[in-house]
Amino acid sequence: MTDHVTVASIIDQSPLGSYRIRIVAVCFLIALMDGFDTQAIGFAAPAISSSLHIPITAFGQVFSAGLLGAMLGALSLGPLADRFGRRWVLAGSVLGFSLISLLTPHAPDLFWLLLCRFFTGLGLGGAIPNLLALSSEYTPRRNRGLLTGLLYAGFPLGGAIGALTSAQILPLLGWPFLFYIGGTIPLLLAAVVAWAFPEPLQFLVRQPDGQRKVSEIVRQIVPDAPTDGTFYVDCEQRPDRLPLRHLFTGGRGAPTLLLWIAFSMCFMLLIALVLWTPALLRQAGVDASQATLIVLLVNLGSVAGTALGGRLVDYFDPWIVLLLLFSIGAVGVSSLGYAIGSLTLLGLFAALSGASLGAASSALLGVAVLIYPSMMRATGVGWAMALGRTGQAIGPLVIGALLAGGVAPNRIFLLWAVPALFAAAAAMLLRWSGLGTAPAADGGLSPNYPDDLRPVACKTTNGGPL
Repeated sequence: MTDHVTVASIIDQSPLGSYRIRIVAVCFLIALMDGFDTQAIGFAAPAISSSLHIPITAFGQVFSAGLLGAMLGALSLGPLADRFGRRWVLAGSVLGFSLISLLTPHAPDLFWLLLCRFFTGLGLGGAIPNLLALSSEYTPRRNRGLLTGLLYAGFPLGGAIGALTSAQILPLLGWPFLFYIGGTIPLLLAAVVAWAFPEPLQFLVRQPDGQRKVSEIVRQIVPDAPTDGTFYVDCEQRPDRLPLRHLFTGGRGAPTLLLWIAFSMCFMLLIALVLWTPALLRQAGVDASQATLIVLLVNLGSVAGTALGGRLVDYFDPWIVLLLLFSIGAVGVSSLGYAIGSLTLLGLFAALSGASLGAASSALLGVAVLIYPSMMRATGVGWAMALGRTGQAIGPLVIGALLAGGVAPNRIFLLWAVPALFAAAAAMLLRWSGLGTAPAADGGLSPNYPDDLRPVACKTTNGGPL
């Protein structure tokens, strides 16, 4: 007799193990380099401004070019990966932002710098949603919030490493070396993804020779898994076409729109903090080393908060958690401008802002990973992040315009409370949007595999048994 076993049950019921930990570890390193490369331009902006004779106010355009590319990358490469597989799309995304980062120091003027940042962002935008989706599909459902938070903590940690690195490298070796570092390491990671990463089991089970490939991976996850008499199935219904419209079916329409609003406000604040804070503090009379320290504290706070945010979603009411986090974030960012005379207070509010908004971002990602099933997970997370990146793209332009218009830095910090309050309102509306009744992310039985195998009655599209 052939036993039918769902791939979801294998992922959910088996110990995490070294095989899956290696997948998560590589994804974490990619997220770290994503954060390093995204924020490198903020640390290097004053030096680039002097070297290429570009006004510092023009860097709103430079920041936004990279974030616009990231938005388009998330919009296009998430659905592409849902249809054709995560592995090669992720490898291509990492390879893309690596190569363009290496070319950035050779940009001769503002136009070429804008192009470099746009195409770097394109690769960066495709990497995060795909690594989150792929790693979540190899993580037990009970731990997905925690793992999502830990993975996304790599982004601010990369920024923190960038702050420390820039403080040492910029005076000694010049700004180009930041981009050489940010381009070389991802080249190695792209090679690891291309040659050593698996596709999700849910994807492989539907491919030619899928049973053999799934069986090989299962034996690495569960070494004592039976080698004969087991047929692996996925009970999720999967559309034949790209599943974008399915983000608005099954009770997901209103939650999807509200998630997009919350993401855009949250990401706008996070990117404004790490990209514009150095320049704003310098404008307010804070010296370069202290400004770098403040951004380091923002990132370190964000690392701690981001790692915690996904876990909070696992244990507490996510809507109350998000409301509290965004409210604390509003207080933190608005207070920065009025603490400029005290380095201690600046550091306190910087860490508070980073921690609360970082936790809010990973909590939002944890919710997105849980409400979207595997067939549309990269699309759902990718579009949520892409719409979030619209806020990232718009925010730096607005701040650049305010600064060029003569608005004082402390007033600009005060205005940052507005998007935090909008995000808090979106979180409260999510509570009544029907999200709590959204379908489970992964269907199918969950037997105590491999000791308690049970047959599964999944149906093919023509109604016959698998």
